[in-house]
Amino acid sequence: MNTLEKAGIPRQLVWGYLGVMIFMMGDGIEQGWLSPYLVDHGMSVQQSATLFTVYGITIAISAWFSGVLAEGYGVRRTMALGLLLYCLGTVGFVGFGMPQLNVPVMLLTYALRGFGYPLFAYSFLVWIAYSSPQQQLGRAVGWFWFVFTGGLNVLGAYYSSWAITKFGHLNTLWTSLFWALLGAVFALLLNRSKPSRQSAGGSRMEELIKGLTIVREEPKVLLGGIVRIINTTAQFAFPVFLPMYMARHGFDTTEWLTIWGTIFTSNIIFNLIFGFVGDLFGWRNTIMWFGGVGCALSTLLFSTHRRSGKAVIGP
Repeated sequence: MNTLEKAGIPRQLVWGYLGVMIFMMGDGIEQGWLSPYLVDHGMSVQQSATLFTVYGITIAISAWFSGVLAEGYGVRRTMALGLLLYCLGTVGFVGFGMPQLNVPVMLLTYALRGFGYPLFAYSFLVWIAYSSPQQQLGRAVGWFWFVFTGGLNVLGAYYSSWAITKFGHLNTLWTSLFWALLGAVFALLLNRSKPSRQSAGGSRMEELIKGLTIVREEPKVLLGGIVRIINTTAQFAFPVFLPMYMARHGFDTTEWLTIWGTIFTSNIIFNLIFGFVGDLFGWRNTIMWFGGVGCALSTLLFSTHRRSGKAVIGP
């Protein structure tokens, strides 16, 4: 365990990190192929985009609530609530929405599913902040993003590229429940650590109000949120249209999922690297130069890739 602590992982939270990775693997199963699947079965691209937009809105709301609820109601309770909402949303989406492509039901249940994972995963991030020494916090957070992205975008993509050929698309979605529940076993049952710090005081309603008023008291929090929205817009828009675009240029679903998983394999490696870089050179410089400028340049380089003389991505 000393080796893990030197690497920046709080010893008492090892099972929690593993649980988050497994949970996010279940959540990321459909991300790379759901949009083309829906379009191939009769939905329009606009309807698919609306579904993902609603899903993204609920994720954003839930991400904000995760910190507030973790402060007011406790980390474990908030994570358990996230698990419950995720499971209910998945059952409704896969069991009642997907078979007949019932758009209203799909919108409602996929939105409910979207409330689940931020409450589970980001509440654990609060737990990390409680339990990590200040001088190791950057590395501990880097490991969180390693397991988060490794589950959501890497293991989820690679697993689904295999599972949809063995089980079919709907049955693959059903297996997401197994992975979410298994992750919860590790994070909530095997992980017996307790947060070292609780709410600073006040009623739970006061905690909720603080979560709203902080953007007025600390304007840089709002600015950081805006930057985050801009930064992730392209990332989460890609799976909506890019698989269909690439299919027209000769890439099948398995190849696309391999590309998507490879992109985020690199991402999780650099999540760890930038944890150390941020601690050494400052998070502002790291975000500005590597996150902003570096992401812009790499996107332009990605757009120049060609296959059989045809641009894979381009205007």
